[in-house]
Amino acid sequence: MDTIITDHSPKNLEEKFENHFLYQTKDYSLMCEETKIPWLQIIPNRGLDEAYVASLYGEIYRLAEYLKEKGLGPHYNVAKIGNKLPYYHIHLIFRKTNDEVWPEPVWGQTLIKDISTINNLKKILTSFQ
Repeated sequence: MDTIITDHSPKNLEEKFENHFLYQTKDYSLMCEETKIPWLQIIPNRGLDEAYVASLYGEIYRLAEYLKEKGLGPHYNVAKIGNKLPYYHIHLIFRKTNDEVWPEPVWGQTLIKDISTINNLKKILTSFQ
């Protein structure tokens, strides 16, 4: 478990995670589930050491706050849960009190598919720096 993926090509990541590639930085790649609830995965691109982890989680917070300001949801969850895939990844999920499974966790639920969430995220992320 917690295997670090070094090949961050969109095709490889989409095959391994069975979801959609959004973008890549020098530190991580960002993926998204095709669901109405905005559900992202941050994929680290190198081994974890204390400095990198501190930087990565700082970047996740900055990304989450930016997306919150852009209206993805008033509340978000950050979780490192890797029970189904052996690849290290961190979930970032935006929630609203009127979403389809509130207040239950999204794991194990059948969620509404919605490609527009991915398209919206790609558009919003073009101005994220």
